[in-house]
Amino acid sequence: MLILGGASFGTASIFIKESQLTPAAITFLRFAVAGFILSKGRFVHELKLKEYLVLGGLLSLHMFTFVEGVYHTTIIDATVLVSTSPFFVVILSFLGKYSTTRRDLIAVTIGFLGVVLINSPLDEGDILGNLISVFSAFTIALYTLKLSKIAVRDPLGSTAWIYLTSALFSFPFFLLEGIGRIDLVSILSLIGLIFLPTLIGHTSIVVASGKVKPQHIETIGLLEPVVATALSIPLFGEIPTPLELLGSTLIISSIIVVIRSEE
Repeated sequence: MLILGGASFGTASIFIKESQLTPAAITFLRFAVAGFILSKGRFVHELKLKEYLVLGGLLSLHMFTFVEGVYHTTIIDATVLVSTSPFFVVILSFLGKYSTTRRDLIAVTIGFLGVVLINSPLDEGDILGNLISVFSAFTIALYTLKLSKIAVRDPLGSTAWIYLTSALFSFPFFLLEGIGRIDLVSILSLIGLIFLPTLIGHTSIVVASGKVKPQHIETIGLLEPVVATALSIPLFGEIPTPLELLGSTLIISSIIVVIRSEE
């Protein structure tokens, strides 16, 4: 399920770049609709309010900064920098309940090297967008670490409330920024964001939390640039370079290391 979720993340930056909605509108509408769908109209919650506030706040901040990063720099730079989240998870592993092993360090190193190769040479981009993307990686690492410490009996119900709390946090910014330009492309992009990287991607993280090490969750998330590269072939006619093929091989290798360590 994590691999499927990681693959779905590869569509996020494409949908965001095509959309003309504001970052706050994307964040609010994405989580509000996804939360309502998962809740099925049932407002039964499992975790404490404090836990939802922390998780919802972190996820909202991550999504808002991720969208801002994509809007202020290139997709390549934003994807690479957000993919540094496994490093933050390993560095901050003392905050979770799992220890970091040598195998974890090897998997993260191999995977991140693959991300660098698949996106080489890096465009200079906008320094502000790059810094925002790094901060986005830090927030999703904190989110994953927090999730790893929580035993969830009803993953879908808990995910629904995390999404709804995230929407609540982003609503004031939505009022300030407005919705942006509404057209068919923006609407289809928003629908894509809701169903692929949100309902499939982020939900898989909640389901796996407490069962899989957070650094493993973040490493499998490195599938994002591989999928983005694969999608660019039929959509934009971009043929992978030798470095991109080598990078994809390294990322897949890091995922294999993660899976074998779980066994």
